[in-house]
Amino acid sequence: MSRANLWRIALLFAVALGLAPGLVWRTPTGLREDVAVVRVTPLAERAGVAGKLSLSGVWELSSPHGWFGGFSALAAAGPRHLIAGSDRGWLLDLDLTGPTPRAVPGSFRFVGERLQGREEVLDLESLAREPASGTLWGGFERENVVFRWAGDGTRTIRPPPEIDRWSENSGPETMARLADGRFIMIAEGPLDGSDTVHEGLLFPSDPAEPVAAQRFRFRAPANYDPVDMTEVPDGRVLILLRRVRYTLPAATFDTAIAIADPRLIRPDGEWQGEVIQRMTGGVFADNFEGIAFVPDAAHPLRGAIWVIADDNFSVFQKSVLLRFDWEG
Repeated sequence: MSRANLWRIALLFAVALGLAPGLVWRTPTGLREDVAVVRVTPLAERAGVAGKLSLSGVWELSSPHGWFGGFSALAAAGPRHLIAGSDRGWLLDLDLTGPTPRAVPGSFRFVGERLQGREEVLDLESLAREPASGTLWGGFERENVVFRWAGDGTRTIRPPPEIDRWSENSGPETMARLADGRFIMIAEGPLDGSDTVHEGLLFPSDPAEPVAAQRFRFRAPANYDPVDMTEVPDGRVLILLRRVRYTLPAATFDTAIAIADPRLIRPDGEWQGEVIQRMTGGVFADNFEGIAFVPDAAHPLRGAIWVIADDNFSVFQKSVLLRFDWEG
């Protein structure tokens, strides 16, 4: 094997270790029952953002809690509330009533599921919420299952057969509930032989129930993968897209936001969006994986687009929260 090939393998191995949550760079400590004290710190950096959306806030979330971080999903819970989900199976409530987001004290909680022995369902990658009932859905990779947490506290777990063959590390990363009750789900990993086309599913109703989904194909920009989605008031959706750049000491990321119209989805057809925002460099070169639209209480057609980064439990990355203005 050539020296150049050995260097490439060493580089990829080092980056993989840097992306492995808690494996090398930061080991979780303490107990799950520990109360998380969360600090929200404003960041001044603005360079590296370009597009149609106006950036109106940047914050870093931090906590000494051993399992804090890894945020890969967001869902709106009204005009003054966000729910963040982590890929270690935790939820965090964020209060938006003030000029700076505030972590709700005591809200950081484990919602994963223990299986046989020590095995657990942990890899929460997407969230969706029904406003009237407060029912929350979570898409979990590895096992490729959907959790549903009803408002009365009951929990339902279902593995939709349509996602059974999706990669355990590139599964239901993108999921959104539309206002009409349908759900869109897109695989993070592309179809074999492509770096742009991903399998998508349109569920006519709740994917935690035995309903059949309509298949379609989502075409992303070259080398970008879909990682989350949120609906805006006119019925279109914003799709968060991520591209990984392998560098040392850790990978860096380019992020884009595309807008697309679900009314254009056709059975077995191809669907794509228009990129309206790009983020790269500095704190914006982090691993953004969650997006949610929060309506303005006085003007529901307006609001804010919130985006959160997964720090991969690495000392080289941060849990960054962004806010963009949405003028409707």
